[in-house]
Amino acid sequence: MGDFFKEIKERIERLEKKKEKNIWYALSYIGSISVIFLLPVIAGAYIGWWLDGRYRIGKISWTITGILVGVFIGIYNVYQVFYKRNIKEFR
Repeated sequence: MGDFFKEIKERIERLEKKKEKNIWYALSYIGSISVIFLLPVIAGAYIGWWLDGRYRIGKISWTITGILVGVFIGIYNVYQVFYKRNIKEFR
């Protein structure tokens, strides 16, 4: 059974090596960066906007707080997905 999984792993590695990196690969890479980064920012802005409408507490703007939290989460997501993935490819 171990040989079966080893053979599958070798086939996947060969297919990944053959993968051609062209303009479509670059565009998909850029697109995935934008989705991974922008979704937390948009979600944070929406949740902050909802909190502002629901619970208005003094001078605190929940929208700005949500956007900032979303930016930090987006940066962390981009770091996790791309930096960690690139480190694993060099091993």
